[in-house]
Amino acid sequence: MTLPVIIVHGGATVFKDEFHDAIQEAITKAAHVGMCTFDNGGSSLDAVEAAIYVLEETELFTAGRGACKNKDGEIELDAMIMDGNRLESGAVMAVQDIIHPISLARYVLERTPNYQVAGSGADKLYKQMIEEGYRNEVEANRSELPAIAGECDTVGAIAVDSQGRITSGSSTSGWPGKLAGRVSDSAIIGSGVYVNELAGASCTGKGEQILRIVMARMAVYHVEQGKSVSEAAEMMVSELRQKTSGEAGLIMADNDGNVSLAYDTPHLPVAIFHPELKEPYYSIKPKWPLPS
Repeated sequence: MTLPVIIVHGGATVFKDEFHDAIQEAITKAAHVGMCTFDNGGSSLDAVEAAIYVLEETELFTAGRGACKNKDGEIELDAMIMDGNRLESGAVMAVQDIIHPISLARYVLERTPNYQVAGSGADKLYKQMIEEGYRNEVEANRSELPAIAGECDTVGAIAVDSQGRITSGSSTSGWPGKLAGRVSDSAIIGSGVYVNELAGASCTGKGEQILRIVMARMAVYHVEQGKSVSEAAEMMVSELRQKTSGEAGLIMADNDGNVSLAYDTPHLPVAIFHPELKEPYYSIKPKWPLPS
């Protein structure tokens, strides 16, 4: 078993040429921070939260600092993190102006009996999280990087730790001009994110299309039926194109550390840290299988 592993994506869309270098740097840094948490003795939960946190810190993606305003001119964010070993998840939906909803989603997972919290309830929960000291706040509505990643170089990610436990997560503000209160696929278990003891998926792109085919859950289902993660990812993008207008993609990993991706958009920034690679892989427009 070749572990641990992390794969990070920056969204299935099209990015202007002038941002490509910065995007490449950001996703590589996110993957590095995720791997660094493993070096510090962290779990796949730690790695995914830390990697997505790094992407939320930039203004390059439609998440965190780069969040888009909805139709009413407000910022609402969604995030989810799921522990495949326990089949448990935490999600926050339509939270207002919180820069790092991925950490709040983990708080929901670990400190509440619920799996999904939305709107003003999630905003109240953020204050509770800070008051309890689960995460410290470095400025208004901006929680700090998880402590286990504090000495690392420091928006979806999947990580597989040395025990083969998989965590998947995602964070987004959705597209500009969305309806107020609209919840993305990223915060819906089985659509934007799904993981169990065998495999995990994190999807990105046009959320309504992803929701229509329950993309993440079906991708993992294909692995349960004996397909490889590479076959499963390709099957889901093919189904996406057949049944919807497409414009989405996904990353996947299984409990043996095999990773994959597929997409039908011009770009899907990806960074992969894997023990079998001579050096970390990163690309704005990745090819699969990876070039030798």
